[in-house]
Amino acid sequence: MSQMSIIHNIHSKMKKESQIVQHTLLELSRKLSEKYEANIYLKREDNQHCRSFKIRGAFAYFSKLTEDQKSKDIDRHIYIFIYIILTYLYFIGIVTASDGNFALAVSYLCNQYKIKGYIFLPNVCQKQKIENIQQFGQEYVEIKLVNGGFYEDAVKYAKEFSQLNKISYLSSFDDQTMIDGNGTIALEVLQDLETDLDYCFVPVGGGGLAAGVSLVLSQLSPDTKCIGVEPDGASSMSKSLKEGQVVVLDSISRYCDGSSIRRVGDLPFKICKEKLSQVHVVQEGHISTTILFLYDIGIIAEPAGALSVAALDFFKDEIKGKNVVCILAGGNTELSRLDEFKEHSLLYEGLKYFFLINFPMRQGVLKEFIVKCLGPTDEICQLQFHKKPNRENGPALVTIEVRKKEEILKIQENMKKINLKYQIINEQRELYDLLF
Repeated sequence: MSQMSIIHNIHSKMKKESQIVQHTLLELSRKLSEKYEANIYLKREDNQHCRSFKIRGAFAYFSKLTEDQKSKDIDRHIYIFIYIILTYLYFIGIVTASDGNFALAVSYLCNQYKIKGYIFLPNVCQKQKIENIQQFGQEYVEIKLVNGGFYEDAVKYAKEFSQLNKISYLSSFDDQTMIDGNGTIALEVLQDLETDLDYCFVPVGGGGLAAGVSLVLSQLSPDTKCIGVEPDGASSMSKSLKEGQVVVLDSISRYCDGSSIRRVGDLPFKICKEKLSQVHVVQEGHISTTILFLYDIGIIAEPAGALSVAALDFFKDEIKGKNVVCILAGGNTELSRLDEFKEHSLLYEGLKYFFLINFPMRQGVLKEFIVKCLGPTDEICQLQFHKKPNRENGPALVTIEVRKKEEILKIQENMKKINLKYQIINEQRELYDLLF
């Protein structure tokens, strides 16, 4: 059976099990279309069961496990009974490692199919995700938090557990069945889009989603430019493509926790190297700006899920007048992170600055600073200053927000006019991390 036939077969199974895997909406975004003078469509995997595309690959694997039993037209209740016996006598269950979203999908399916699942997570996984994983899986899922802050740490422990207990290990992206399941997204896009597709932007983490989508598009829509998008804090695919082989990053940022992968999969790398038009790297601050934009139009996207839309600014000339699809890969994020996203966005856009200002120790100096240095719309968000006797000068930490980027230059000019010495902490990463 050809690869495309396998993917079509998986999609047919999904249609029969629509209560498990949805055919998600392909939505024309009026706001984005107006902004970029193009037809911008959003593939809403953030509305998928478990709020992530990950359910597709996991479903493909689970359905493959059970296809022999299902093909015999056995009554579903008898089938479940038989499969429970088979599971505990022979398979015992499945083992996987995840940074969150794949674990949600696997736990949901373990409950649906009554299969025991052992899920290994890095100990920095969001509390909300851990609680949701257990809630989805109920008694069929056992969560194991491991020491280490990376997905790869969870993989190491999961594989050791799998070998020791002789239970099948399931990779969240470095597996052809996972990739085929993800490819069904592209099938739905081409089915729902009643015109030619010029560009498709797809998030890249371990590479399984990009591999599946680009694989299908290369076969069914070869003129489409399929562009992978990575965060700059975890650009493992772009660096691997540059080196011509899979590389392991020494360190990564966990800002985009859904795509914070130090090493992409061997199989996704091979496919992406051949099928992707390119991989574009986006700064985390710009991703935050995109998340806030989507939030304003009623879409809650996680950082990894918003990657595809975040790339549009860098292709605005190319995509003008074109048909563009952005895959919103997921929407599992804590609302408490909104303040973090706002902070990231303001810093990236040059609208928030942290200063260490050396003030003279004399009466009225702060009033003079406010009157002579700040404009009517400039806002002090934070000011830490302790006046000390017997000292001529002393440092103050001042946080300022402006409405326009160029206004910060005016503030700096005004400080120089009254002979205030200052440092901009934004530009000193170690000091910024220490203070904030």
